[in-house]
Amino acid sequence: MPNKGTILTILALISTMTIWSKDPLWTWEYEIAVFTLAGWECLRPRSVPAVFFPIAAIGFWGFIQVALGSTVYRSATVNASLQNLALAATALGSFYVLRDASARAAFLRYVGWIGLVVSVVGILAYWTSTGKILWIFSSAYPDNWGVFPSRNNFSQFLELCFPVALHSAVKSGADGGKPNWSAAIAAAVMLGAGLASASRAGAVLLVVEAVVVLLLTKGRRHFLWLAFAGCAGAIAALAGAGTLVHRFAEDDPLQVRREIFRSTGAMIAEHPLRGYGLGTYSTVYPEFAEFDNGAAVEHAHNDWLEWASEGGVFYAVMWGLIAIWAVSPALRSIWGIGILAVFLHALVDYPFARLGISAWVFLLLGALAPEGRNYSRVGIK
Repeated sequence: MPNKGTILTILALISTMTIWSKDPLWTWEYEIAVFTLAGWECLRPRSVPAVFFPIAAIGFWGFIQVALGSTVYRSATVNASLQNLALAATALGSFYVLRDASARAAFLRYVGWIGLVVSVVGILAYWTSTGKILWIFSSAYPDNWGVFPSRNNFSQFLELCFPVALHSAVKSGADGGKPNWSAAIAAAVMLGAGLASASRAGAVLLVVEAVVVLLLTKGRRHFLWLAFAGCAGAIAALAGAGTLVHRFAEDDPLQVRREIFRSTGAMIAEHPLRGYGLGTYSTVYPEFAEFDNGAAVEHAHNDWLEWASEGGVFYAVMWGLIAIWAVSPALRSIWGIGILAVFLHALVDYPFARLGISAWVFLLLGALAPEGRNYSRVGIK
Protein backbone atom coordinates (compact mmCIF):
# COMPACT_ATOMS: atom_id res chain seq x y z
CA MET A 1 0.00 0.00 0.00
CA PRO A 2 1.46 3.44 -0.92
CA ASN A 3 2.29 5.78 1.94
CA LYS A 4 0.17 8.86 2.59
CA GLY A 5 2.64 11.20 0.90
CA THR A 6 2.40 9.13 -2.27
CA ILE A 7 -1.40 9.16 -2.04
CA LEU A 8 -1.44 12.96 -1.82
CA THR A 9 0.91 13.16 -4.80
CA ILE A 10 -1.30 10.83 -6.85
CA LEU A 11 -4.41 12.85 -5.97
CA ALA A 12 -2.74 16.08 -7.08
CA LEU A 13 -1.50 14.40 -10.25
CA ILE A 14 -5.02 13.20 -11.10
CA SER A 15 -6.31 16.76 -10.64
CA THR A 16 -3.67 17.91 -13.13
CA MET A 17 -4.36 15.13 -15.62
CA THR A 18 -8.04 16.18 -15.64
CA ILE A 19 -7.46 19.94 -15.63
CA TRP A 20 -8.92 20.16 -19.14
CA SER A 21 -12.23 18.59 -18.10
CA LYS A 22 -15.15 20.66 -16.83
CA ASP A 23 -16.83 17.62 -15.30
CA PRO A 24 -17.22 18.47 -11.56
CA LEU A 25 -16.98 14.77 -10.69
CA TRP A 26 -13.18 14.97 -10.75
CA THR A 27 -13.21 17.85 -8.27
CA TRP A 28 -15.65 16.09 -5.99
CA GLU A 29 -13.55 12.93 -5.97
CA TYR A 30 -10.46 14.94 -5.05
CA GLU A 31 -12.32 16.73 -2.27
CA ILE A 32 -13.69 13.50 -0.75
CA ALA A 33 -10.29 11.81 -0.85
CA VAL A 34 -8.32 14.69 0.63
CA PHE A 35 -10.96 15.37 3.32
CA THR A 36 -10.70 11.72 4.36
CA LEU A 37 -6.90 11.72 4.49
CA ALA A 38 -6.58 15.05 6.30
CA GLY A 39 -9.38 14.13 8.71
CA TRP A 40 -7.58 10.93 9.63
CA GLU A 41 -4.38 12.84 10.30
CA CYS A 42 -6.23 15.33 12.50
CA LEU A 43 -7.32 12.58 14.92
CA ARG A 44 -4.04 13.08 16.76
CA PRO A 45 -3.65 16.56 18.38
CA ARG A 46 -0.58 18.35 17.00
CA SER A 47 0.58 21.93 16.69
CA VAL A 48 0.60 23.69 13.34
CA PRO A 49 2.54 26.63 11.87
CA ALA A 50 0.91 30.05 12.05
CA VAL A 51 0.29 30.05 8.28
CA PHE A 52 -2.53 27.57 8.80
CA PHE A 53 -4.70 30.30 10.33
CA PRO A 54 -5.11 32.24 7.04
CA ILE A 55 -5.28 28.91 5.19
CA ALA A 56 -8.16 27.86 7.43
CA ALA A 57 -9.74 31.30 6.94
CA ILE A 58 -9.91 30.92 3.16
CA GLY A 59 -11.22 27.38 3.65
CA PHE A 60 -14.23 28.55 5.66
CA TRP A 61 -14.74 32.03 4.19
CA GLY A 62 -17.29 31.05 1.59
CA PHE A 63 -19.33 29.01 4.05
CA ILE A 64 -19.56 32.10 6.27
CA GLN A 65 -20.78 34.08 3.25
CA VAL A 66 -23.48 31.47 2.65
CA ALA A 67 -24.51 31.50 6.31
CA LEU A 68 -24.75 35.31 6.30
CA GLY A 69 -26.58 35.41 2.98
CA SER A 70 -23.86 37.59 1.42
CA THR A 71 -23.60 35.74 -1.89
CA VAL A 72 -25.53 36.35 -5.09
CA TYR A 73 -25.26 32.72 -6.18
CA ARG A 74 -25.48 30.27 -3.31
CA SER A 75 -24.60 27.01 -5.12
CA ALA A 76 -21.57 28.57 -6.86
CA THR A 77 -20.27 29.79 -3.52
CA VAL A 78 -20.79 26.37 -1.92
CA ASN A 79 -18.82 24.69 -4.72
CA ALA A 80 -16.00 27.26 -4.53
CA SER A 81 -15.93 26.91 -0.74
CA LEU A 82 -15.63 23.14 -0.91
CA GLN A 83 -12.66 23.51 -3.26
CA ASN A 84 -11.01 26.05 -0.94
CA LEU A 85 -11.57 23.77 2.04
CA ALA A 86 -10.04 20.91 0.04
CA LEU A 87 -6.97 23.08 -0.62
CA ALA A 88 -6.68 23.79 3.10
CA ALA A 89 -7.01 20.05 3.81
CA THR A 90 -4.30 19.39 1.20
CA ALA A 91 -1.87 21.72 2.97
CA LEU A 92 -2.70 20.28 6.39
CA GLY A 93 -2.39 16.67 5.23
CA SER A 94 0.84 17.47 3.42
CA PHE A 95 2.30 19.10 6.53
CA TYR A 96 1.47 16.11 8.70
CA VAL A 97 2.64 13.36 6.35
CA LEU A 98 5.72 15.16 4.98
CA ARG A 99 7.20 16.44 8.24
CA ASP A 100 9.65 13.57 8.10
CA ALA A 101 12.71 14.61 6.07
CA SER A 102 12.94 11.30 4.18
CA ALA A 103 9.25 11.41 3.22
CA ARG A 104 9.65 15.00 2.07
CA ALA A 105 12.75 14.12 0.01
CA ALA A 106 10.85 11.28 -1.69
CA PHE A 107 7.95 13.61 -2.46
CA LEU A 108 10.28 16.18 -4.02
CA ARG A 109 11.83 13.48 -6.22
CA TYR A 110 8.33 12.65 -7.44
CA VAL A 111 7.70 16.33 -8.22
CA GLY A 112 10.89 16.59 -10.25
CA TRP A 113 10.15 13.53 -12.36
CA ILE A 114 6.51 14.50 -12.83
CA GLY A 115 7.62 17.91 -14.07
CA LEU A 116 9.96 16.28 -16.60
CA VAL A 117 7.27 13.94 -17.95
CA VAL A 118 4.70 16.75 -18.16
CA SER A 119 7.21 18.92 -20.04
CA VAL A 120 8.06 16.27 -22.63
CA VAL A 121 4.46 15.20 -23.15
CA GLY A 122 3.35 18.83 -23.34
CA ILE A 123 5.82 19.69 -26.11
CA LEU A 124 5.07 16.53 -28.09
CA ALA A 125 1.32 17.07 -27.80
CA TYR A 126 1.61 20.69 -28.87
CA TRP A 127 3.22 19.68 -32.15
CA THR A 128 1.30 16.49 -32.86
CA SER A 129 -2.10 16.76 -31.14
CA THR A 130 -3.72 19.84 -32.67
CA GLY A 131 -7.24 20.35 -31.38
CA LYS A 132 -6.98 17.32 -29.09
CA ILE A 133 -6.05 16.67 -25.48
CA LEU A 134 -3.42 13.91 -25.50
CA TRP A 135 -4.39 12.84 -29.03
CA ILE A 136 -7.76 11.54 -27.77
CA PHE A 137 -10.13 14.09 -26.27
CA SER A 138 -11.60 16.98 -28.23
CA SER A 139 -10.54 20.46 -27.19
CA ALA A 140 -12.07 23.88 -27.78
CA TYR A 141 -8.59 25.21 -28.57
CA PRO A 142 -6.21 24.27 -31.40
CA ASP A 143 -3.08 24.56 -29.24
CA ASN A 144 -2.88 22.25 -26.23
CA TRP A 145 0.10 21.47 -24.06
CA GLY A 146 -0.54 17.89 -23.08
CA VAL A 147 -3.40 18.04 -20.59
CA PHE A 148 -3.28 21.85 -20.47
CA PRO A 149 -5.51 23.81 -22.89
CA SER A 150 -3.81 26.97 -21.59
CA ARG A 151 -0.13 27.82 -22.11
CA ASN A 152 -0.30 29.79 -18.86
CA ASN A 153 -1.43 26.79 -16.81
CA PHE A 154 1.30 24.70 -18.44
CA SER A 155 3.97 27.24 -17.49
CA GLN A 156 2.53 27.64 -13.97
CA PHE A 157 2.84 23.92 -13.37
CA LEU A 158 6.46 24.08 -14.55
CA GLU A 159 7.10 27.07 -12.28
CA LEU A 160 6.32 24.78 -9.34
CA CYS A 161 8.36 21.79 -10.52
CA PHE A 162 11.37 23.57 -12.06
CA PRO A 163 12.99 24.87 -8.82
CA VAL A 164 12.60 21.41 -7.25
CA ALA A 165 14.61 19.74 -10.03
CA LEU A 166 17.16 22.55 -10.26
CA HIS A 167 17.73 22.54 -6.51
CA SER A 168 18.27 18.77 -6.60
CA ALA A 169 20.88 19.21 -9.34
CA VAL A 170 22.79 21.91 -7.49
CA LYS A 171 22.47 20.53 -3.95
CA SER A 172 24.25 17.24 -4.66
CA GLY A 173 27.29 19.11 -5.93
CA ALA A 174 27.19 21.62 -3.09
CA ASP A 175 27.24 18.78 -0.55
CA GLY A 176 30.48 17.51 -2.01
CA GLY A 177 29.02 14.74 -4.15
CA LYS A 178 28.83 14.38 -7.89
CA PRO A 179 26.47 16.71 -9.74
CA ASN A 180 23.01 15.26 -10.25
CA TRP A 181 23.02 15.37 -14.04
CA SER A 182 19.64 13.68 -14.39
CA ALA A 183 18.04 16.43 -12.28
CA ALA A 184 19.94 19.09 -14.24
CA ILE A 185 18.66 17.69 -17.54
CA ALA A 186 15.12 17.51 -16.13
CA ALA A 187 15.34 21.16 -15.05
CA ALA A 188 16.71 22.19 -18.45
CA VAL A 189 13.86 20.42 -20.22
CA MET A 190 11.31 22.18 -17.99
CA LEU A 191 12.85 25.59 -18.64
CA GLY A 192 13.03 24.94 -22.37
CA ALA A 193 9.41 23.74 -22.44
CA GLY A 194 8.28 26.75 -20.43
CA LEU A 195 9.98 29.16 -22.84
CA ALA A 196 8.53 27.28 -25.83
CA SER A 197 5.02 27.56 -24.39
CA ALA A 198 5.17 31.30 -25.16
CA SER A 199 3.59 32.32 -21.85
CA ARG A 200 5.20 35.72 -21.31
CA ALA A 201 4.76 35.85 -17.55
CA GLY A 202 5.70 32.18 -17.30
CA ALA A 203 8.90 32.67 -19.29
CA VAL A 204 9.97 35.64 -17.17
CA LEU A 205 9.23 33.84 -13.91
CA LEU A 206 11.06 30.65 -14.95
CA VAL A 207 14.15 32.66 -15.88
CA VAL A 208 13.92 34.60 -12.61
CA GLU A 209 13.66 31.30 -10.72
CA ALA A 210 16.87 30.07 -12.39
CA VAL A 211 18.66 33.32 -11.48
CA VAL A 212 17.43 33.16 -7.87
CA VAL A 213 18.65 29.57 -7.49
CA LEU A 214 21.99 30.60 -9.00
CA LEU A 215 22.31 33.47 -6.51
CA LEU A 216 21.20 31.45 -3.50
CA THR A 217 23.67 28.66 -4.29
CA LYS A 218 26.41 31.22 -5.10
CA GLY A 219 26.97 29.72 -8.51
CA ARG A 220 28.40 26.42 -7.27
CA ARG A 221 29.48 24.04 -10.03
CA HIS A 222 29.78 26.61 -12.80
CA PHE A 223 30.20 23.96 -15.47
CA LEU A 224 26.88 22.45 -14.39
CA TRP A 225 25.18 25.82 -14.84
CA LEU A 226 26.73 26.29 -18.27
CA ALA A 227 25.58 22.85 -19.38
CA PHE A 228 22.13 23.51 -17.95
CA ALA A 229 21.78 26.86 -19.75
CA GLY A 230 22.97 25.42 -23.06
CA CYS A 231 20.62 22.46 -22.86
CA ALA A 232 17.63 24.64 -21.91
CA GLY A 233 18.34 27.05 -24.77
CA ALA A 234 18.64 24.23 -27.30
CA ILE A 235 15.37 22.64 -26.13
CA ALA A 236 13.55 25.97 -26.25
CA ALA A 237 14.81 26.64 -29.78
CA LEU A 238 13.86 23.18 -31.02
CA ALA A 239 10.46 23.30 -29.34
CA GLY A 240 9.54 26.61 -30.96
CA ALA A 241 10.36 29.47 -28.59
CA GLY A 242 10.16 31.87 -31.55
CA THR A 243 6.48 32.37 -30.73
CA LEU A 244 7.54 33.82 -27.38
CA VAL A 245 9.68 36.43 -29.13
CA HIS A 246 6.72 37.49 -31.26
CA ARG A 247 4.44 37.72 -28.23
CA PHE A 248 6.92 39.94 -26.38
CA ALA A 249 6.99 42.19 -29.46
CA GLU A 250 3.26 42.90 -29.21
CA ASP A 251 2.45 46.57 -28.64
CA ASP A 252 0.06 46.02 -25.73
CA PRO A 253 0.64 42.88 -23.65
CA LEU A 254 -2.30 43.80 -21.38
CA GLN A 255 -4.79 44.15 -24.20
CA VAL A 256 -8.26 43.06 -23.02
CA ARG A 257 -6.87 42.31 -19.54
CA ARG A 258 -6.65 46.03 -18.78
CA GLU A 259 -10.36 46.52 -19.43
CA ILE A 260 -11.22 43.44 -17.35
CA PHE A 261 -9.07 44.76 -14.49
CA ARG A 262 -10.92 48.09 -14.54
CA SER A 263 -14.30 46.37 -14.54
CA THR A 264 -13.22 44.15 -11.66
CA GLY A 265 -12.03 47.22 -9.77
CA ALA A 266 -15.53 48.65 -10.14
CA MET A 267 -16.95 45.43 -8.69
CA ILE A 268 -14.64 45.70 -5.69
CA ALA A 269 -15.55 49.35 -5.15
CA GLU A 270 -19.26 48.42 -5.05
CA HIS A 271 -18.85 45.85 -2.23
CA PRO A 272 -15.28 46.15 -0.87
CA LEU A 273 -15.86 44.35 2.43
CA ARG A 274 -18.26 41.47 1.81
CA GLY A 275 -17.76 40.82 -1.92
CA TYR A 276 -20.34 39.09 -4.07
CA GLY A 277 -19.65 35.53 -2.93
CA LEU A 278 -16.92 33.07 -3.85
CA GLY A 279 -17.38 31.54 -7.28
CA THR A 280 -19.71 34.28 -8.51
CA TYR A 281 -17.34 36.35 -10.64
CA SER A 282 -18.64 35.23 -14.03
CA THR A 283 -22.22 35.86 -12.86
CA VAL A 284 -21.61 39.41 -11.64
CA TYR A 285 -19.01 40.60 -14.16
CA PRO A 286 -21.41 41.39 -17.07
CA GLU A 287 -23.05 44.09 -14.95
CA PHE A 288 -19.74 45.95 -14.75
CA ALA A 289 -18.20 45.06 -18.13
CA GLU A 290 -17.04 48.14 -20.03
CA PHE A 291 -16.48 46.35 -23.34
CA ASP A 292 -17.61 43.23 -25.21
CA ASN A 293 -15.22 41.37 -27.48
CA GLY A 294 -17.64 38.50 -28.04
CA ALA A 295 -15.98 36.12 -25.56
CA ALA A 296 -17.35 35.10 -22.17
CA VAL A 297 -15.26 36.41 -19.25
CA GLU A 298 -15.18 33.71 -16.58
CA HIS A 299 -12.26 35.07 -14.55
CA ALA A 300 -10.56 38.39 -13.87
CA HIS A 301 -7.19 37.24 -15.26
CA ASN A 302 -5.88 38.40 -11.90
CA ASP A 303 -6.60 36.13 -8.96
CA TRP A 304 -5.89 38.92 -6.46
CA LEU A 305 -8.58 41.15 -7.96
CA GLU A 306 -10.97 38.23 -8.27
CA TRP A 307 -10.44 37.28 -4.61
CA ALA A 308 -11.23 40.85 -3.55
CA SER A 309 -14.32 41.04 -5.79
CA GLU A 310 -15.75 37.72 -4.62
CA GLY A 311 -14.71 37.63 -0.98
CA GLY A 312 -13.95 41.24 -0.15
CA VAL A 313 -10.60 42.88 0.52
CA PHE A 314 -10.00 41.00 3.77
CA TYR A 315 -10.35 37.70 1.93
CA ALA A 316 -7.63 38.86 -0.46
CA VAL A 317 -5.56 39.84 2.58
CA MET A 318 -5.74 36.24 3.84
CA TRP A 319 -4.20 35.09 0.56
CA GLY A 320 -1.59 37.81 0.89
CA LEU A 321 -0.64 36.59 4.37
CA ILE A 322 -0.05 33.09 2.97
CA ALA A 323 2.16 34.48 0.20
CA ILE A 324 4.12 36.68 2.63
CA TRP A 325 4.64 33.81 5.05
CA ALA A 326 5.98 31.63 2.23
CA VAL A 327 8.77 34.04 1.27
CA SER A 328 11.27 33.17 3.99
CA PRO A 329 10.91 29.35 4.03
CA ALA A 330 10.74 29.27 0.21
CA LEU A 331 14.04 31.11 -0.12
CA ARG A 332 15.55 29.02 2.67
CA SER A 333 14.54 25.76 1.03
CA ILE A 334 15.18 26.99 -2.56
CA TRP A 335 12.91 24.25 -3.95
CA GLY A 336 9.86 26.12 -2.67
CA ILE A 337 10.32 29.33 -4.68
CA GLY A 338 7.87 28.06 -7.27
CA ILE A 339 5.09 28.88 -4.80
CA LEU A 340 6.13 32.53 -4.88
CA ALA A 341 6.30 32.45 -8.69
CA VAL A 342 2.71 31.24 -8.97
CA PHE A 343 1.49 33.91 -6.55
CA LEU A 344 3.19 36.48 -8.79
CA HIS A 345 1.78 34.88 -11.95
CA ALA A 346 -1.65 35.27 -10.35
CA LEU A 347 -1.32 39.03 -10.95
CA VAL A 348 -1.94 38.48 -14.67
CA ASP A 349 -3.75 35.12 -14.77
CA TYR A 350 -5.84 32.78 -12.63
CA PRO A 351 -3.78 29.72 -11.61
CA PHE A 352 -5.67 29.32 -8.32
CA ALA A 353 -8.95 28.84 -10.17
CA ARG A 354 -7.55 25.58 -11.56
CA LEU A 355 -7.43 22.70 -9.08
CA GLY A 356 -4.71 21.03 -11.18
CA ILE A 357 -2.41 23.95 -10.29
CA SER A 358 -3.65 25.12 -6.90
CA ALA A 359 -3.58 21.60 -5.41
CA TRP A 360 0.19 21.49 -6.04
CA VAL A 361 0.67 24.95 -4.53
CA PHE A 362 -0.96 23.85 -1.29
CA LEU A 363 0.75 20.47 -1.35
CA LEU A 364 4.09 22.28 -1.59
CA LEU A 365 3.01 24.79 1.07
CA GLY A 366 2.38 21.94 3.49
CA ALA A 367 5.74 20.38 2.63
CA LEU A 368 7.40 23.78 3.04
CA ALA A 369 5.88 24.46 6.46
CA PRO A 370 8.56 22.52 8.40
CA GLU A 371 11.10 24.95 6.91
CA GLY A 372 9.41 27.74 8.89
CA ARG A 373 10.61 28.45 12.40
CA ASN A 374 7.52 29.82 14.16
CA TYR A 375 4.88 27.30 15.13
CA SER A 376 1.63 28.13 16.83
CA ARG A 377 0.92 26.62 20.20
CA VAL A 378 -2.62 25.79 19.22
CA GLY A 379 -3.21 22.11 18.52
CA ILE A 380 -5.71 20.75 16.03
CA LYS A 381 -7.74 17.92 17.45
